[in-house]
Amino acid sequence: MLSCACAPPTPAPTPAPLTVVASDLAAPLLSDLAAAYAGERPDRPLYLEVMAAASLPEALTSGRAALAFTADPQAGAFATPIGSVRFRLVVHPANLVNALTLAQAQALFAGRATDWAEVGGAPGAVQVVTRERGADGAGALAVVASELTPNALIAPGWDAMRALVAETPGALGYLPESDLAGLKAVSLDIELSALIMAVASAEPIGPARDFLAWVQSEAGQAVVAQRHERLD
Repeated sequence: MLSCACAPPTPAPTPAPLTVVASDLAAPLLSDLAAAYAGERPDRPLYLEVMAAASLPEALTSGRAALAFTADPQAGAFATPIGSVRFRLVVHPANLVNALTLAQAQALFAGRATDWAEVGGAPGAVQVVTRERGADGAGALAVVASELTPNALIAPGWDAMRALVAETPGALGYLPESDLAGLKAVSLDIELSALIMAVASAEPIGPARDFLAWVQSEAGQAVVAQRHERLD
């Protein structure tokens, strides 16, 4: 009788995670997509990191990340669209104003109108709240806030924007529509949105290319549409 000592099969190596970084504007969309992708492709792990928009180009050129999600297509040499983030103007829940025209919103952000009674609300001082200069997606608000009152409060992040508007009865700010956090959204006669791009230092290959192909597929775009605006 012949016998042999058979070694157990060598397990397949665990693939290195694909690192994707995102601005705070694009992070919720990336998180939704990553969770769904993990269910469909558990063999392709993703590592996500949120960072300041200004830091994204260095993360790509240094090789720290393969992809970045941002509203700034200049952050990398390669860029492809993912979906759009819609913005809403927001006020304190007790504010009586339900709608603004573009001209009224511009006057409020510029400080030319300083009392809510000037736009049909109850008397009270207007306190503009905005994001810091260079925040991702700022271009989407340029039509409303290209001229900004020097008395505006600067929110260093979306959580800070929510907190400042929630605690200030006369506040006027803006937020991604996907997370208004109980604040009152004010209708505007134009749509405000920022196109989120996946950018890279060169055309993606391998796992990065596979992930982007899935994101732009019908399955990926269905995930985008859950809280954001899918590609047409």
